Amino acid sequence: MTEYIFTNNAESELAVAMGGADLTLQVTSGDGSLFPSPSSDEQFVIRVVYGSQSAYMTCTGRSSDVLTVTRTDSYSFPVGSTVRLVISADVFDSFLQKAAYRTSDGSPDGSLTANYVGEEVLDTTNSTWYKAMGGTTWKEMTAS
Repeated sequence: MTEYIFTNNAESELAVAMGGADLTLQVTSGDGSLFPSPSSDEQFVIRVVYGSQSAYMTCTGRSSDVLTVTRTDSYSFPVGSTVRLVISADVFDSFLQKAAYRTSDGSPDGSLTANYVGEEVLDTTNSTWYKAMGGTTWKEMTAS
């Protein structure tokens, strides 16, 4: 399961023009650190804006000031275009709504079958939350 990650106030500008087929973009030198560094199962959404033209892109990697993206548009953007981490409707649609949660006496990993990917279970013995990754695989949730 791919998880969305976030950070506050991640905004920069394109340092290099971005062509319509480009799958990487470069932000102002030093500003890359404002954005998260996704692991293989993480991503975040950015919006690139220039004048009245804008595009949402999913960032799947970051190396210094270079972001790797997937995109559904073919717009080109000049140097100076705004690049901002955003929460889009697609991100909100991926969140599951629930009215209750299950509990477990100990870690559910390997022993409890998830009702759905993303389900959260409270380990009442250790006061630890787990998130279902699928089947009987659970990931411990940590506070940051």
